[in-house]
Amino acid sequence: MKLLDSDIKTREILGWKGIHLLNYQFSACSMKTRIYLNLKNIPFKSHQINLSAGENFSPWFQGINPRSLVPVLIHDGDVHIESNDILQYLEGCFKNNPLIPADKQTQVSELLSFEDDLHIDIRNITFRFMVPKLLNKGKKAKPKSNDKATLHGEVDPLDDANRKFWQEYEEFGIKDEDVKESLIKMNNALKNIDSILNENDYILGSNLSVIDIAWFIYVTRIQHANYPVQDRHPNVHEWYIGLYKNKKFKDEVQIPSIMKLIIYLYALVLKIKGRGITNFLPK
Repeated sequence: MKLLDSDIKTREILGWKGIHLLNYQFSACSMKTRIYLNLKNIPFKSHQINLSAGENFSPWFQGINPRSLVPVLIHDGDVHIESNDILQYLEGCFKNNPLIPADKQTQVSELLSFEDDLHIDIRNITFRFMVPKLLNKGKKAKPKSNDKATLHGEVDPLDDANRKFWQEYEEFGIKDEDVKESLIKMNNALKNIDSILNENDYILGSNLSVIDIAWFIYVTRIQHANYPVQDRHPNVHEWYIGLYKNKKFKDEVQIPSIMKLIIYLYALVLKIKGRGITNFLPK
């Protein structure tokens, strides 16, 4: 999605030349975009926006992306938001090393839309089983301006959806019924991919594509949340291990040792309480 000139309040970026990516090291959508850029050998300048410190709610950043979300791509002063739209835009600009097959553009667009529809589900799973609520509490909803975000001159419904999620998370956390539904959706999607990978090297066939990048990030996240990928979806596991051996994939999904320790201890506590992810998985 390309923003209109009237959407952009932080005017200095309109003069930026080349490709700039406003992103956060540990943001799943940022990881996806960086992997794509690296695989395509597209030179870019990275600007880190620290979500944990609420930098995405600063007037400077909200003047670039009213949704307060990363990543944001700035290409010769033009502003593009939403990671899947960014990938498809870049593919049209840079033809080398194609990651969206010319004869499968419609299919890729549909599959990226399906992956995007699961974004709240991956958020439910990781927030419920990966990080204690205490560490997320208050980081998202409170700093954001009360002004409604607008895009292309219209009120942005996604902004309201994000506000609602964080408000409910502050009050209730991730509810049992929500995470169960999300696990059913994720399990069904992975079963389908596992079936495809039984006969193919990659999700679209014999060649790597943006769909593999997108699902590599999701599988990384759910494994951190202790989803048993190897047991339930062995072909997905083998596919993932193969991609992880590629430095351009591996380097973008690393997390600090302290975070790994927190994730491990939190999973142990949940398991002892009988509230771990395996207690909520569909049979």
